[in-house]
Amino acid sequence: MPYPTPEAAEAAFYAAFEARSLDAMMDVWAHDEHIACLHPLAAPLNGRLAVAAGWKSLFEAAGQFRMQVELAHEIRSADQVIRIVREYLTIGQETEPRPPILATNVFRRDGEGWRMVLHHASPLQVGGTPPARTAPAVLH
Repeated sequence: MPYPTPEAAEAAFYAAFEARSLDAMMDVWAHDEHIACLHPLAAPLNGRLAVAAGWKSLFEAAGQFRMQVELAHEIRSADQVIRIVREYLTIGQETEPRPPILATNVFRRDGEGWRMVLHHASPLQVGGTPPARTAPAVLH
């Protein structure tokens, strides 16, 4: 099913995520090999077979959960939209969401509509001390 807007594709992505439906999930993604997915703290998954295998593994290991999504930033062009969102995940019978995950969702328009080409999720550092910065090396 083609999605008429990037927002519709993103809504379908998170609905498939909550339903743990691999078929619905892979329908959201572009139907070519130029896609990638990075789950939090995991290696990149490149291409449809790897992305599908990653979601299948996650869905098989996960229990019931709910996801709330909040838009943090958006960059638009005619054929591509980048949406940076905060994901708030509530697992099982928990009453409060876990600390947010920051995700970048990239959508590309093809001849049929909008499809996801990248999902990159990473824990959002909350509180604590930021990592030490080192001075860049100067080369002459």
